[in-house]
Amino acid sequence: MGKKIVIAGAGHGGLVAGMKLAAAGYDVTVYERKIRSQLGYDWEDAIDFRVFADCGLEPPQKEEYSFNGDMKFYNPNLKAPIVVSANGKGSAVFERSEIYDVLIDAAEKSGVKIIYSTEIIAPVMNGLRVTGIRTSDGVVNADLVIDAAGINSPLRRNLPVCSNVDRDYGYGECLYAYRAYFDKVEGHEPDVPYEIFLLHQGERGLSWVVTKETYVDVLIGRMAPMSDEKIEATLKEMREFSPQIGPTLLRGGTQEQIPVRRPLAVMVCDGYAAVGDSAFMTMPMTGSGICAAMRAGVMLADTVLEDKEERYTRETLWSYNRKYILHFGQNFAAIDILKNVMLCTEVEGVNFLFDKQIITENDISFGKGASDGGMGFAEVLSRGLRGVGNLPVLLRTAGALTKGDNVKKVYQSIPEVYDEPAVLKWKDDVLAATTLMKR
Repeated sequence: MGKKIVIAGAGHGGLVAGMKLAAAGYDVTVYERKIRSQLGYDWEDAIDFRVFADCGLEPPQKEEYSFNGDMKFYNPNLKAPIVVSANGKGSAVFERSEIYDVLIDAAEKSGVKIIYSTEIIAPVMNGLRVTGIRTSDGVVNADLVIDAAGINSPLRRNLPVCSNVDRDYGYGECLYAYRAYFDKVEGHEPDVPYEIFLLHQGERGLSWVVTKETYVDVLIGRMAPMSDEKIEATLKEMREFSPQIGPTLLRGGTQEQIPVRRPLAVMVCDGYAAVGDSAFMTMPMTGSGICAAMRAGVMLADTVLEDKEERYTRETLWSYNRKYILHFGQNFAAIDILKNVMLCTEVEGVNFLFDKQIITENDISFGKGASDGGMGFAEVLSRGLRGVGNLPVLLRTAGALTKGDNVKKVYQSIPEVYDEPAVLKWKDDVLAATTLMKR
């Protein structure tokens, strides 16, 4: 015991893994490019309350918790919204700073050392093994490197091709999200507090307006970076539809990158494991990934502890990779298919799917359809008979939802042990099953 673990970036999953490993006697150090007060975004996040207990943590202590309620999804013409009921079980809403307070406090109490203001530059390699990280302060050697450095991780991006870890992402897999909190104009209460606009303004992406008691949370997300002029013009139009959005910016107002794609098929190699946004562990429709990352941190720590010979190779780390794919990855990959359908279908086609109730609450909320193969070719076509048909859109939607079911089956066939030919064959099958959209 006492092997040296280096965590690149103070991501949620990396902190959870580090906390558990340090408590077990490992020498764990986190290197983070930001200072403590800048961690995360100046945002709120809806969190499944159970994740804290799953990670052995106490939730943030508050006098009162707020919870997300029902959501209304609008199609581009705004004429046939779909309401998704929370059934009184909405997720608890926390500030990201509150979540970080819990994670950092627990990590440091377990013995994790956190070094701030240190830029991560690249992995240090010895043949095919990652043996440390190159930072702005020099080289740091390690027995295992945990990559929690985010969507643009310089570690993942600089791994050799033969690591079999995908190093980059493509069009439609990253959301450029502007998020801001404005004062609230009284007298304009929406019937549902959480409103989401798909293909907003006819563009690839989504926006939302979340109306709270004293403020309004606004997000504008697109598949390409937005200029300040574009953001201001979009806000002006959003205020016309949602007049509760006040003129005063209370906080936020920044544009960030969020992964919105299936997770990495292969997220480990010798001496290396990716977690959180570095491994694209987010819900592809919304970009929410804190809970998945935290639970993945537990899986990763458990896998490291199970490696009694302390080899930390792709063979011994594969258990973590496989467990995440089976618990979360297969569902997120299937949801990614539905997201891609929305992105590659023209505005008129998406309006048609909503207007004729071909896409329903169950599909949007992942209760059926793409999330567990509940809606396939025949049902989509039968729904299309409710109105004048749009055969190309129906066929594309039916094919995608059927493909979502097939994606889950492919993910479920992940090899039990790391045998490189078998893993590469499975990875090729994953690519074939998930390839749907081209720019």
